[in-house]
Amino acid sequence: RDGGATSGVPPAEQSRRDGGATSGFDVILGNPPYVRQETLGATKDYFAQHYAVYHGMADLYAYFIERAVMLLRDGGVMSYIVANKWMRASYGAPLRRFLKQHCIEEITDFGDLPVFKGVTTYPCIMRVARRQPCAAFNATQVATLDFTDLNAYVAEHRYAVNIAGLDDAGWSLANADTQCLLDKLRAKGMPLGEYVKGKIYYGIKTGLNEAFVINAATRDRLIAEDPKSAELIKPFLAGRDIKRYEQPHADKFLIFTRRGIEIGQYKAIEKHLLAFKERLLPKPLSYSGTNWKGRKSGNYQWYEIQDAVDYYSEFGKPKIMYLVFQVRPSFVYLDYPMYANNAVWMIPGDDKYLLAILNSKLGWYLISKHCTQIQNGFQLIYEYLRRIPIRTINFSDAPDKKRHAQVTDYVATMLALHQKRAAARTPDERTQLANQIAATDRLIDKLVYELYDLSAAEIQIVERDA
Repeated sequence: RDGGATSGVPPAEQSRRDGGATSGFDVILGNPPYVRQETLGATKDYFAQHYAVYHGMADLYAYFIERAVMLLRDGGVMSYIVANKWMRASYGAPLRRFLKQHCIEEITDFGDLPVFKGVTTYPCIMRVARRQPCAAFNATQVATLDFTDLNAYVAEHRYAVNIAGLDDAGWSLANADTQCLLDKLRAKGMPLGEYVKGKIYYGIKTGLNEAFVINAATRDRLIAEDPKSAELIKPFLAGRDIKRYEQPHADKFLIFTRRGIEIGQYKAIEKHLLAFKERLLPKPLSYSGTNWKGRKSGNYQWYEIQDAVDYYSEFGKPKIMYLVFQVRPSFVYLDYPMYANNAVWMIPGDDKYLLAILNSKLGWYLISKHCTQIQNGFQLIYEYLRRIPIRTINFSDAPDKKRHAQVTDYVATMLALHQKRAAARTPDERTQLANQIAATDRLIDKLVYELYDLSAAEIQIVERDA
């Protein structure tokens, strides 16, 4: 309930007018509902007008947090268990700013541990008091659920987080040593989003893979029926095909009917797609039923790929491809045409130096500190990955130029070794090549550490946490 808020006055504003000195709650405890923003509908307009934490993509629990804080009396405390994504997601920025204006006492983050059986929630417990902002708060990153007393676990593992060191772009809950290291790394580099000029693209969403993704036999048949079919049939990767430094070869193919294709010029492909037409039709905007059999609404023809892919030409050029959900570094360089589904993302360009950083131990450490946790790994969408600092090279500086050359040479060696290992015929040969790969990996890691000017103690932090 609104706690007696005056009619016509926004709830949060009413609480501010009350001041919290003589009215409000001493304690608020809860587990707010987890309701995705897509289902909030017209309620968003209300939140936009009445809540400081409003963001168009924010889940409902963000407003529950603000409401609880504003309903406290002076000295009152609220504690919620909520999803932890607010700490790094863009939609959490207003909430992060709001909380920094109050007294955060403690955050206990469970990462991706299965706190609620059968439900994937990524929870954290936050405790906030209604008083002047604190300079620091206690944080605990829970690594296991194998304990009998959460209070005892937190007392043993908590550490102080300096609020002034929290980046408004996203919080990592780093301890003092880690925060100093992250500050140093950011000062040494340029955010990846700037480094690549915003060019990080997701793979292709067809809307119906059953129709557009085909095997080699179907490809051969379509080309035999009409040689022009080859113009639209592209090698196509899935997430399982992406492995660190290993150049993939597709066993699936994509019928890439991009926007503007004249399907009548490709008779065999048109015939193939006609078998799926009912399921390929875009839903009309006027349709109000609940049993539409086709694809989502959109400005596309029934035979076209569902989402516009304006950057499609980049798939035919040199690029780095990577898994968007990673449990370990999974970046690969390809200098030949290759398309991929939306489990795979792409950074256009011939940049083996960048590939080395992303696949290094330090690269994984940076990913773990900037990207949100998900299912024993991390989600590397643009929103998160764009923040990691990439050490830029001053090519007029001889030592810098030399290191860059060494890194790219080692990456070329690494790519060649993986190709040889894939073609190896005997276990002994594979073992020998695996040892060479591991040795080259260590050399790349060493050079990346040197590029960022890390001390032995800082390297220890990276290798402990990566």
